[in-house]
This record gives sequence, structure tokens and C-alpha cells, in this order.
Amino acid sequence: SQQSQSGDSSQQSQSGDYSKQSQSGNSSQQSQSGDYSKQSQSGNYSQQSQSGDYSKQSQSGDYSKQEILGKNSVAVSAGYDCQIKGKIGCWIALTEWKIIGGVWIPICVKSGKIDGKKLKEDVWYKLENKKFVEVK
Repeated sequence: SQQSQSGDSSQQSQSGDYSKQSQSGNSSQQSQSGDYSKQSQSGNYSQQSQSGDYSKQSQSGDYSKQEILGKNSVAVSAGYDCQIKGKIGCWIALTEWKIIGGVWIPICVKSGKIDGKKLKEDVWYKLENKKFVEVK
């Protein structure tokens, strides 16, 4: 199934396998539990959660959070000061931004696999000084 929503402070939930979901409102929440699903979100201060295995989620809003509960999934966050956490075997990617010459410039995009050693399971990470940092 497919779902799309664009209002601020919206909530969206979907549970079918091979599903697609998109949302663009600020301060919104999205959850999805189907395997092989895709999820995208562009609102600032938003939250995403996905529990389906082999799934993909992306987010471009600033100050947003993504949680991966499924196996062998990928989450990408291109916004400023975002956070991601997930399970062992999942891949995460974050972007770090800095003001240079009065404009926001992306200075680093970094990805890594949650392996339980270098990147821990169920720990929130953000990108700081071009490194993954645990969020306390």
C-alpha cells in the first residue's frame, strides 16, 4: 500500500509488507511495521520508527529522530542535528552542517553499520566533528 501526508503535527501508521509512506509536515510522527518497506519524511522536529526487516527510511528535516527496529535495514538523515538508532546489522547515515560565510553548508556525510562494537545497538547517534557521537 502507499500513503502520503503533508500537514504539520501529523501522525501516520502503516503495517503492510512492501509498503511506501511519505510525510512532509513539521513535528510529525511516522511508524511502519511491514518488511521491505520504504519511508520518507521531510518535516523538522519529526520522528520516524520502522520495525519491518530489510526496510529503508530517509529523513531531511532538521532536529529529527529515526529509529530502526527491523533487521538489515537502512536509515539516512540529511538534516541538521538529527539522531538515529537501530539494531545490529542495520546501516545508518547522518549529515553534519556548519554555518560558513553566513550560510548552512554540509561538511560531512558519514555512514556506518551497527555492529555492537563501534556502533552499538539501541543507542542514539548524531554526527559531531565528523564522528558518530552517542546522545546521552
